Amino acid sequence: MSKKWIGLALLAAWQLSSCASRFEPFVGITSGKNRMYAAPVEAIEYNYENLSGGSIGGGCIPKTPGIDDYEVGKKRYGGGATCGAAALRAKWTPGMTMHISWKILPYPGWRPRVLSVPGLSFDRNEVNIIKQYDEYYSADIPLPPPPPSAGDDFGEVANITVHFLPCNQIFITYGTIEEGRNPVHWKLFAESQKLCTPRPSIKSMADYRKNKAKLDAIKAERAKIPQVILPRYIQRLEAEGKLPVSSQK
Repeated sequence: MSKKWIGLALLAAWQLSSCASRFEPFVGITSGKNRMYAAPVEAIEYNYENLSGGSIGGGCIPKTPGIDDYEVGKKRYGGGATCGAAALRAKWTPGMTMHISWKILPYPGWRPRVLSVPGLSFDRNEVNIIKQYDEYYSADIPLPPPPPSAGDDFGEVANITVHFLPCNQIFITYGTIEEGRNPVHWKLFAESQKLCTPRPSIKSMADYRKNKAKLDAIKAERAKIPQVILPRYIQRLEAEGKLPVSSQK
């Protein structure tokens, strides 16, 4: 078979799998205790800051812009776009974790000055000042169980959705309708929002010079805040007896 037809066959297979409502198992590890799924990864941003991508379980977290600063707490943005798949065991078991890392651009309206020279050239000094406030985070996050409709079977859910809360905290859902209607998301937002100092609006070097001490203090504060809100949520589910019992031994 020619390279052209091989390429077309692979493209067709990818299109079919991307339209499926269930995860497509990775080839070669589809049976026994090592059975796994390729889980699409989505992100939802609740903040004014931009999510500049990341990774979870070997899968890519898509870049996701924040919302307008006056809509924080009222809306969220993201979902529906993926940039890669995470490796996920077929059955949920207590204690399952995934490693996650991500990058935040905390002041998306702050851009460097364009120089009056041929071509598009930015003031490098301003670029470096802005970049020093980029934030990088990582955590080993426990995975919650799938919702009751899926039992302990990850093949019954749609994706891994990573929710990014106000104070660089995160939690995980699986893209189901029952989760999307769950008001606990906004309760977690409100809980997280109380843990840190709100960021000032920075859109110019004049704003930066006026607020530099506050920006430095916020960056130091954020570095000390626990980055995962999920354990408290899991503990509550355990106390309420809502965790499904895994069938995997």
